[in-house]
Amino acid sequence: MEGSLALALCLVVAASAAPNSAPLITAPNCGLTAARGANPFIVGGAEVSPRYKWPWIGSLRSSGSHICGGALVKSIAGTYYFITAAHCTQGTNANRLSVKFGSHFRTSSEAGSITLNVANKIEHPNYNPSTIQNDIAILVLENSQSIVESDQIRPICYASRDHYDGEECTVIGWGTTSESGSLASRLQEASKPILSDSQCSSDLGSNSYYSNSMLCSGYAAGGVDACQGDSGGPFFCQRNGVWELVGVVSWGYGCARPGRPGVYADNWDLRDWVDNEIN
Repeated sequence: MEGSLALALCLVVAASAAPNSAPLITAPNCGLTAARGANPFIVGGAEVSPRYKWPWIGSLRSSGSHICGGALVKSIAGTYYFITAAHCTQGTNANRLSVKFGSHFRTSSEAGSITLNVANKIEHPNYNPSTIQNDIAILVLENSQSIVESDQIRPICYASRDHYDGEECTVIGWGTTSESGSLASRLQEASKPILSDSQCSSDLGSNSYYSNSMLCSGYAAGGVDACQGDSGGPFFCQRNGVWELVGVVSWGYGCARPGRPGVYADNWDLRDWVDNEIN
């Protein structure tokens, strides 16, 4: 799955401070999907079925071409925003960016889809492109009031708590389906467990930049992961009947390699900054 990657990107979610208040970004009817009995499995994944099962996905585009993924969220005031990775937007003028929602196909036109221009981009002030810490960005959408929520387009809930080791979550995107492959034409999905911080540090090696603003996910044998073009995409878990945005695809060593989990920005750790910018 494609986009500007940091290191040889795999998966990510962004996060920063760790206060004790719950996030304020959880608007009514977020994190709902019309799909029932879905078994999500990108590299080692499968095409999303039925289509529009994950209605919060958006394709971030630069001059009309897909560069990264991301997720639609909604503030308690009712304003829509798009959360992606900071490495996807850094160095690009907001007036070149747009987001397409309600799509299953990366390039084809679809009934019910909508493309909104980006009015402003807000990258985490402590994002470090060298260490990839705090790899999260919030995009302000032009004419976001034109969004009509449906089974095809709907915001996801923000993380309501910290993750736990072994929690099974899903990542989606249009990235490559192999490390040296081409971008997927149809939306792909994969399911993976979250690993402990100690396991992440061990697997990624002492020379990695793994930190508290990150989480990682994967299998020891590899085979399932996000890849190039999936950057910024949502990593989400089902909790209390709704889906919550737990991470943002950030980086990794290659794609789906054995013993090399994908790394995400940790949204729970970054919740204070996100709350402050959105509310």
